[in-house]
Amino acid sequence: MEPAWRQQGRGRGRGQEGDRPRPPEKERERPGSGGGGGAGGGRGGGGGKMKTAATPEPPQSATVQSKFEEIKKANQAAAQRLVELSSSSEDEDDDEGVEVDNKDGKRGKILASTFTTYTDQTGGDASALLRTGHYVNELFQSGALTCLICIASVKRVQAVWSCSSCFSLFHLPCIQKWARDSVFLVSSVTDEDFGQKQHPWPCPKCRAEYQPSETPNRYMCYCGKQQDPPPDPWLAPHSCGSVCQKDIKPSCGHTCLLLCHPGPCPPCPKMVSVSCLCGKAKPLPRRCSNKAWSCQKQCNKLLPCRQHTCTHTCHTECSPCPRVSVQRCVCGREEAERPCASPTWNCKQACGSALSCGNHTCEVLCHTGRCPPCPRSVSRSCPCGKSKSTLPCTEEVLPCGDTCDRRLSCGKHTCSMRCHRGGCETCRQEVEKECRCGKYRKLMPCHRDFLCDSKCPKTRSCQRHQCRRK
Repeated sequence: MEPAWRQQGRGRGRGQEGDRPRPPEKERERPGSGGGGGAGGGRGGGGGKMKTAATPEPPQSATVQSKFEEIKKANQAAAQRLVELSSSSEDEDDDEGVEVDNKDGKRGKILASTFTTYTDQTGGDASALLRTGHYVNELFQSGALTCLICIASVKRVQAVWSCSSCFSLFHLPCIQKWARDSVFLVSSVTDEDFGQKQHPWPCPKCRAEYQPSETPNRYMCYCGKQQDPPPDPWLAPHSCGSVCQKDIKPSCGHTCLLLCHPGPCPPCPKMVSVSCLCGKAKPLPRRCSNKAWSCQKQCNKLLPCRQHTCTHTCHTECSPCPRVSVQRCVCGREEAERPCASPTWNCKQACGSALSCGNHTCEVLCHTGRCPPCPRSVSRSCPCGKSKSTLPCTEEVLPCGDTCDRRLSCGKHTCSMRCHRGGCETCRQEVEKECRCGKYRKLMPCHRDFLCDSKCPKTRSCQRHQCRRK
């Protein structure tokens, strides 16, 4: 069955060349033969001259095949261009057609230049750079860095801010708006006077808190030395290219040797001469980030009990002594078996040593050091506390004769007696009191409780029966 486009025109008597019988070559060359047939053959000599003068047409099947090949090649070329376009990164579009970096190409050179100052100290060992290298590699991967606030890619030419805790990158306008909105929301919920207090704002990823004064207002490089670092195709994005020089954590007195970089600073690579943990062995050259080492010998340091020595191998701090020994109390009067880890203890006897006055003895329980001065030799007051006098410790201070006026046990009235020794009497003033159930009121002494004879109508804890007690 032939396709429909090849079957058109058969109704006009123009059959396919393959189905139509061809005249001999002599008849076709003869003028006026009308080799085209149909309408052309009925026009006599004019049609024959035109047919003889024109070039012979190529077969129709060959023309269709050539068009098919052209369309096929065009589609393959378009598909290839689409694949190349989809594999190119956005950063490469911003850099005006820079080729894809690879390990042996431009990316490798940038990473090598960033880590050279560090690997020179380690003899080429980059094992401690894995974590920092991960953050640097993400800068060169398309779509690897995404601002968690706007969910858009972080590009080379955009102003960014890096969290000092989790080292995530955010667009500078995004983090500024985040900080303002966070402070506004907390202040609107917690402040009675809206906006008067200074509330911290959190990092969108790790929730590390920053004070309002730490809200970023400038685009800085990673090390903070250069503002608005220009994009350099031979440096890591958002880097100034100078040495980081941040203090290494934990602090060892040295600074970071990498070029301005994202992520945490690697461990200190410098070599230092350091002794073992117990300090007995000779100093050896060690890497500063791993300078603690043990000589594996017994410590033998004298423990705080002053009786035993440490039996553990080389270490920094000795653990408490696990043994038990006979120890004296701090005043030296009693002895007892106690753990060596707590050699200081007090007995329950009063000191009894003569005081500086020579008339009294120390009444403080077992203690160390000198005894306190005699409490009677200092300025003393009368029993009510209104007058003070300085008398020898052997004499008693007499009452002053004034009204006592000390607060009584009721907490409402004061003592009306003259200055006296000992406690004050109970309050005898008459006041109007209310009974416990609140039904009656009566004048009676302040120190007594007023109980009426009515039965209590309140419900017990069972919530079913009344109290019914007087």
